[in-house]
Order: sequence, then structure tokens, then C-alpha cells
Amino acid sequence: MKKIDLVYTRLRTEERMILEALRKRDCTVELHQDADLVLPLDAERWAGGNVVLMRSMSLTRSRYLAAILEVKGARVVNSSKAITTCGDKILTTLALAAQGVPMPWSFAGFEEEACVAEIERKGYPVVTKPAVGSWGRMVARIDGRSAAEGLMQMRFETGSAQDHVALVQQYIDKPGYDLRVYVMGRAVGGIRRRSEHWVTNTARGAVPERYEVPESHAKLAERAAAAVGTDIAAVDLLETRDGEILVNEVNHCVEFARSIELTQLPLPELIADYAAGVHP
Repeated sequence: MKKIDLVYTRLRTEERMILEALRKRDCTVELHQDADLVLPLDAERWAGGNVVLMRSMSLTRSRYLAAILEVKGARVVNSSKAITTCGDKILTTLALAAQGVPMPWSFAGFEEEACVAEIERKGYPVVTKPAVGSWGRMVARIDGRSAAEGLMQMRFETGSAQDHVALVQQYIDKPGYDLRVYVMGRAVGGIRRRSEHWVTNTARGAVPERYEVPESHAKLAERAAAAVGTDIAAVDLLETRDGEILVNEVNHCVEFARSIELTQLPLPELIADYAAGVHP
């Protein structure tokens, strides 16, 4: 009987479904709330199981906990390196670029006037987003110079010093949806997120639909997941009006509560199958 440690922030719908699926596979599951974990920073062996499924909602907690547990001999899914890379959109973009994965063009800048000048050179519209963030928050489309100046001023004059970096990306005129492919070593399924708004996150009201992932999309998603080092990932793809497919983001903590009922994708079972099959 395999023992798996499940680290979580809250036992949401996702974690409860994964827990049930693991137990159906005769796995012994020990639950650890991330807020309760106090771990010595040494190489003493982890007293739990050899496989840890990291489901913490906090980027800070998940990457540190994963790193500590790895030093203590645990096999963490996903790894601390993958979490750190996926949790930062600039690091994600660099990892994808290093492997030649097709993406929208983007740039990072550290000063307001320089960023506005580069946006003017590239041309409107463009998209700006925080380097660290999720659920489509703080993502904005810039359609002209006034908006560029205002948004860049906000980016560099609010928050802490670590927030003072602008990530600007090519705006892709999508055909009313984007695509998400779930990868667990291999592509296992996907959803189409449809919305009249240009932001197509389900957290922002997009309606999920199941779609049969063509081989070309599956291979691209698998390349992206491998580039950032994930075991389990949700890879977001953008389709241009001309049918070109580009990788937008890679998510290390797969969330599915808003989509599973409509799409009927057995994601908890697939995650449980993968975790149960991981070799320490």
C-alpha cells in the first residue's frame, strides 16, 4: 500500500476529490495543512511518505515546503524548481524560450518611461500582467499611450520593490476562447474556455467546454510542461485567427472545480493515478 502526503491550504473541492480518488486506489494518505508545518532546515529524513503531492495555494509556502521536503528525501509533485518557475511568468517565459516553445512575444522592463517607449515601438494593443499572480488578476489590455503611461505608473509606484517589474506581452486576437491542456507526464485531456471578454479565465466568468485535444496541441503542451519541469500541469494555449497555436502560461497547481462538472474530465482520478505511480 502506497503512502502519499497531501499538503494543502484548504480542503477545497479539488483536494477532497483527489483525496477520495487516492483512497480508492488503496493509497494511505496523510493530510498536512501548510500553515501547521514547521520543518527544521536540515537533511534529517522526512517522517512522512516518500511521495508528497503539493496542493498548497500559496506560491511562497509551496515552493519553500517543496524545497525543504526534497532535501529531506521526499519526491514532491510538483518539484520546488517547477513551482518556482511556473509561479513567475517571466521565469516561465524564459524556460519556454530556452526550449524553442512558440509563444507571444513579450518583454520585461524596470522603469516606466523605458517600458512606455518600448510599447510605443512594438505597437498597440498589448497586454500587461504581474510577473507573479493567478486567476487573471491585474491583467490589463493597453490600447494607447495614455493607458500605457497610467498602467506603467501604477506598476512602478505601488507595491513593494519586488513588484516593480513590468511584464508586457503581445495581444493575441483570439476567436472567443482559449485552450487548456492537462499534462500528467503526457497530455490527458483539455478544455476550451469561452468568453465574450478578451480575458478567458474561468475565474473571470469564462464558460468551460470539453474539447478533444488534437495531437499537435498535445505535443506542444507536453513540450511546455517538460520545459518548466512539471509532473502535473495545466498548459494554457492561445489560438490566433489564422489557427496558429501559442503557449501562454503553465500552471503548476491544477484547479478544476469550475470546469469538471461541465467537461466531465476525470481530473481527480488522473491526478491520483499519476501520484500513485510516482517512484520515490
